[in-house]
Amino acid sequence: MQALLIAIIVIVAICGAAHAQNYVIDQGTSDALTRYLHQSELPMVTAEFSTSPGGSKQLILTGFVATQFGRNDAERIATGYLNDPSVNMIDQILLDPHVEDMRGAAQGSAAGSQSPNSPDQLWNQTMQGIYRNGGQTPTGSGPMLP
Repeated sequence: MQALLIAIIVIVAICGAAHAQNYVIDQGTSDALTRYLHQSELPMVTAEFSTSPGGSKQLILTGFVATQFGRNDAERIATGYLNDPSVNMIDQILLDPHVEDMRGAAQGSAAGSQSPNSPDQLWNQTMQGIYRNGGQTPTGSGPMLP
């Protein structure tokens, strides 16, 4: 019985290897599409475009978005950018609602304002909380941020 199980595993492994294709990553297209996604307000999404020796094309999208709309938007933008319906898209983008919090912080700092969610403000609020709760400023040191 154990020999039969091993034989089945070997057959499945061989068949799986026969169907696998060796894709070659097109780094130029991958980088350009990733930049385009970032410019399209999807800063945490990356793209990897590759082709197989047989001519098959695939696009793997990875990263994080806050909503299903963001995920769908990334697929739509990538499809429009490539303008090739034969590309097999593999969407590995994960949904994380906290991404929206980071987006607000980045927009506030990009505008040069000190919004309550800017990285500097978040740092200052965190440090003030530490000091209020008994933390001490190191002796003889100045501000931690320039």
